[in-house]
Amino acid sequence: MPLLSIIIPTYNSERTIERCLESLVCQTFQDFEICVIDAASSDRTIAQVNRFRSRLRNIRIFSELDQGIYDAMNKGIDIAQGDWLYFLGSDDEVFDSQVFSDIFKTPIPEKSSIVYGNVHIEGDTLWSQGDRIYDGAFDAEKIISKNICHQSIFYRKTLFQKFGKYKLEYPVCADWELNLRFFLRSEPIYLDRTIAKFYGGGHSSKASNDPICSLEKMRRQSLKGHYFHQLVSSFQSIYSR
Repeated sequence: MPLLSIIIPTYNSERTIERCLESLVCQTFQDFEICVIDAASSDRTIAQVNRFRSRLRNIRIFSELDQGIYDAMNKGIDIAQGDWLYFLGSDDEVFDSQVFSDIFKTPIPEKSSIVYGNVHIEGDTLWSQGDRIYDGAFDAEKIISKNICHQSIFYRKTLFQKFGKYKLEYPVCADWELNLRFFLRSEPIYLDRTIAKFYGGGHSSKASNDPICSLEKMRRQSLKGHYFHQLVSSFQSIYSR
């Protein structure tokens, strides 16, 4: 079994998937599988992925209609065989050839189930300007105010088995809700290391469509607002002990 499963949701990604996969070909650490979870693309996405089979020995492709990116990521969790999971956008790329080696070159304590670093933002987003590093170490107060990019996080698969997967009622920022659930249960390790290049203009740039991305909007407008308010209050209570 591979140590790491890289889960890549795709939909009509033929223009960007090549650079994404090239960043995996060059990794000096190769103990990983790639799970491409495709939403029945109508372009040449699958053909582009198949071109890499001779250079990336462990690619698996699943293509069917889904309910959005977090549904695809949940499917990836279900089929992943690795002890650790990493979610990479089809328009993003791993920062350099040594990233996975730097993460896994020494054993990670069993009590730590999240290892994370930074992303380099390419292009502007709704939540940060381009050409900058986002966003250093997080504590409980910081993660309540903004999220850690999932392109910078490595999760033990057992976290999802214990505490659940992405909640589809949050179509853009379910990863933030998930990180709030996981953060105090995992003793996260922060490494001052850039993990990936995150390209603006993708799914998370639509944050204004998702109430979880604005706590006040969440409380005013979302039918699920009470649940998220309870989550944040519980999180703050645990942190203040």
